[in-house]
Amino acid sequence: MSGLASDEEIGIVWRDPVPLAEAVRGISVPAVSGLYRIRRIGMDGWDYIGQTGSGRMNLRRRMAMLRGIYLDEMPYRDPHTAGPALFALLQTGGTAFEVSFCPVVGDTLWRKALEAVSIARHRQRYGRSPTANFGRMPLGYRMSSGNNARLVANRKRFRGGPYQQPTDAHLPGQPPIGPLDAETTGARWCGHAWSAWLPLVPDAIGASPAGDGLYRIDGREEIIVYVGEGRLRTRLATHATKVTTSSPQGEAFRRAAPLRYSLITGPWPRHQRLELETDLIAACVLANRRPPAAQFIG
Repeated sequence: MSGLASDEEIGIVWRDPVPLAEAVRGISVPAVSGLYRIRRIGMDGWDYIGQTGSGRMNLRRRMAMLRGIYLDEMPYRDPHTAGPALFALLQTGGTAFEVSFCPVVGDTLWRKALEAVSIARHRQRYGRSPTANFGRMPLGYRMSSGNNARLVANRKRFRGGPYQQPTDAHLPGQPPIGPLDAETTGARWCGHAWSAWLPLVPDAIGASPAGDGLYRIDGREEIIVYVGEGRLRTRLATHATKVTTSSPQGEAFRRAAPLRYSLITGPWPRHQRLELETDLIAACVLANRRPPAAQFIG
C-alpha cells in the first residue's frame, strides 16, 4: 500500500451541518463517539475541530458542554476548552454557528488520529488552522481560566472578556510548511529539512541541538513510531529512558527497537509547533492507515 489514504478510506465522512444552538440542547446530535467541527454560518473554513467519546462521553454530551457560549458571561475553559473562543466569536461576529458530526467506530487513539487528519486537511485547504484550535483567541478578548477546586482555592479562577492587550493566545498561527507527504522517513518530509537519522542513545542525543523543534522516531522497519515537539534534548532523553519502563509507550518503543531519531529546529512558539506536529501525525496516519504506535499513549 502506498500513497496517502483518502478521508473516506479511513472513515472520515461528515454529516450535513445542523445549528449549534439546537445541538447544545441535544437536537440532531448522535449519542455516539466521533469527531465534530464548528463554524460561523457562511464562513469559508471552520472555527474548531474536536473529538470525543471516552468513558460515558459522546457527541451529544459534548455539545451540551457548549451551552455556556450563549450566556451573558464568557464560560470557563472547562468543561469545553473552545468555549471562551466561541463565545468571543459570537460576540464579535454577530452570526450563528453550525456544527457537523462524523461518528467514529474505534477507540480514543483512533479518534485522536482522525482528529489530527481533519485538522491537517483543513490546514492544507485553507492555509491555516481552525480559528479556535491550539489555544487561540480572537483579538480583543482574553480567555477565561479553567474551573476547578485548586484554582478557586488559590483565587486564580476568572472570567475572560474584552481585553485590549495582546496575549500568547493572539499570536499568529503557522501555515503548513509543505504538503502532507507519504515519505515519512524522507529528508524533506512535509516540506521540512530534517537532520540525518541517529540512534536514540545518550551519546547521540547529547550532541543534538539544545533548542526547541520537532522530532520523529522510527524503528527497525523504518516506520514512524512517534512524532513530537519541544525541548529537543530533553524530550529525546525522556523517550530513550522510557524504553526501559513498563509504560504503554515504553512497550511500544521496545517492540520497534532499535530506535533512531531525526529532528528539525525552528523559531516557532509552542502553539505553532503543535500545529506542525499535527501535520506530521496526520501524514503518518494517512501513509500507514494507523497512528504511530507510541502516539497518544503517554
